[in-house]
Amino acid sequence: MRIAPLAPPYSADVQTQFDQLPPSWQPPFQHFAVLARDPRLLRAYRQGSVAYLDPSHLSLRQREVFLLRVTGRCRNAFEWCLRVHYFADEAGVNENQLRASVFGNADDACWETGDRVLVRLADELHDSVSISDALWAEARKAFSEEAMLQLILLAGHYRTNAYVSAGLQVPVDPRVKRPFPTE
Repeated sequence: MRIAPLAPPYSADVQTQFDQLPPSWQPPFQHFAVLARDPRLLRAYRQGSVAYLDPSHLSLRQREVFLLRVTGRCRNAFEWCLRVHYFADEAGVNENQLRASVFGNADDACWETGDRVLVRLADELHDSVSISDALWAEARKAFSEEAMLQLILLAGHYRTNAYVSAGLQVPVDPRVKRPFPTE
């Protein structure tokens, strides 16, 4: 890892922020501990994610299909593995879909009809940092304007997550048992 995580004991501010993370994320994942070197960065990062917005404009499956594709396209092994570990089963994402989230495309037979627009949206945002008029029209048939805003913010946040995780060479958390797929 290129920057060492902050070691305990933590300041009151950092500990308060860590205490707001889900219990299953304790001790905090390393990327949180690295960002905690400056509590302002940790706070901005944590508050920038709309993944766990409650109530969400997306179903759990929609969120996870989209984020698996976003993190898969970014080759963000750290985050992809966490998503699989914590959410894939509950979201009903199967083994073929997990592999396709990294190496497939929206036309793969494994995707459900409703998944395909999410995969195309993740791909188009990744490739062009935009959404074509045709894809926008298709996505708007399935998602509200608020859901579209949430999807765009999710893509941006998890792209940032990829920069942090890959740029700092944060290893996959040892609590995670599923490896990132290789071809």
